[in-house]
Amino acid sequence: MYWTEHHLLCCTASHCTQKGANDVVMKLRREVLRRDLGNRVFVNTCGSIDLCDIGPNLVVYPEGIVYAGVRASDVPELVDAIANGETVERLVLGPETAAEQQRRDFYAALLTHDNDATRQQAETAAAELGLPDGWINEQGRRGFLATKPSPVDGIERISATTKALDRYRLRG
Repeated sequence: MYWTEHHLLCCTASHCTQKGANDVVMKLRREVLRRDLGNRVFVNTCGSIDLCDIGPNLVVYPEGIVYAGVRASDVPELVDAIANGETVERLVLGPETAAEQQRRDFYAALLTHDNDATRQQAETAAAELGLPDGWINEQGRRGFLATKPSPVDGIERISATTKALDRYRLRG
């Protein structure tokens, strides 16, 4: 079981679960068993991999491939690819993919405000980048944004945390 060729970690944190992660996991497990791949592929759940806004997500090890926005209907194609040492490119998330560039651009926009933007400035940046309503609040819950009142005027200020700046290589 643990000593397989591929280990799939499937996020089942609350946001991914709301988007169908449990259906993906169950279908993955069934498909692996149906194809008698249990000695090669191990499917496991995990907590958040900090991508829930574009989930459900899974990571394939040892390859280190991150798949985002996975649906139960994608499972047969994913299992085919994993079994054959291939990649489902349309589901891959990496530093250069559009979804990650969009997020990086948002955090870079905060830095143009000395990483101390008003909520309106942050929401404008998010909207201009096509990020969905509520995305800023979700990033705050996941520890990528900090919100606090300005000591000068009491107006709510939003800044990228070290976690966000490190992930998107915007620090230092």
